[in-house]
Amino acid sequence: MAESETPWKKLTIEQIATALGVSKTTVSRALSGKGRIGEETRARVFAYVKDAGCDPSTLTRCSVRCTSHNLSLVIPSHFVQLDLPFFRKCMGGICRMATQRGYDILLCFADPTDMTQLQRQLEAKKVDGVILARTLISDPCLALVRTYGIPYAAMGRIEDEPEALQVDNDHVGAAWELTRLLVQKGLRRIAYLGGSDNYTVNIDRLRGYFQALEESGITPQPELICTGIEDNEQRLDALEAALERSPECILCSDDAVAVIVLKELQRRGLRVPEDIRLASLYDSEILLNSNPTITAVQFDAAALGAAVGRLLLDHMAGRATANRQMQGYQVILRESTK
Repeated sequence: MAESETPWKKLTIEQIATALGVSKTTVSRALSGKGRIGEETRARVFAYVKDAGCDPSTLTRCSVRCTSHNLSLVIPSHFVQLDLPFFRKCMGGICRMATQRGYDILLCFADPTDMTQLQRQLEAKKVDGVILARTLISDPCLALVRTYGIPYAAMGRIEDEPEALQVDNDHVGAAWELTRLLVQKGLRRIAYLGGSDNYTVNIDRLRGYFQALEESGITPQPELICTGIEDNEQRLDALEAALERSPECILCSDDAVAVIVLKELQRRGLRVPEDIRLASLYDSEILLNSNPTITAVQFDAAALGAAVGRLLLDHMAGRATANRQMQGYQVILRESTK
């Protein structure tokens, strides 16, 4: 009998799993020797394969091949130096979902100038899928993943590929609603301090801000808008420029900007909200501990992580999915805008 007609060629992981009453992941881990699995279960799998007249080592090479039961979570390198509650919660949601499906998470730090770790994971076939924690307008990491043809999903909006797997918070809607609420309080001169224009999240937040002003009959004033802020020095410079224009309110793109702005306003002797209002387009624990507490938009980061993990794993399992999913938000009004 030719090698292509040998019996072990026809025995699949699914058939073994069905016969033994275990998951396909369990069978794959038993055969590959990778992942957590009890020795008794591993022995049952190998015994079944041998009883079927198959060579377990050959079956491992032919049927399991590159399955690693790992997912790569790609995080921008500079996030290592930051304390970001949002990503900690996202990671928790992703890890819980992966664990439920028999997968583990490998962290990967990458940026547009250094993708060494990601490329090493892909070349060595250490992962079965990739989750991108941030989406950029032009992202070499995304291009690299596409080159290897590996399944991927993103937390955020992918600009040039609407059919790609992506789960995002409704940043446009959130920025629109918070800006509209500020306008309803009688505020017209609302300064906006935002992050890097290369991140789609910052583009969407600014878009929502513009939409709310325009729908309220307010012409956006360029001198009240500063974007591209990436560090504390730039935050302070942006605030200095905004204060020279006498704004009634400062709307910050995230909690990190809001905390620095609040401290600097207080250092200057400006009272919040009596002298100037303050709001943030992202809420976190650090805002809850501020004095006064800061009006902000609340997102469920853990739910976002779980959703992107579920979407990718469903896709990898061949289940029908909606490629683009949107998560909700809640605007929390606090002391800083009274």
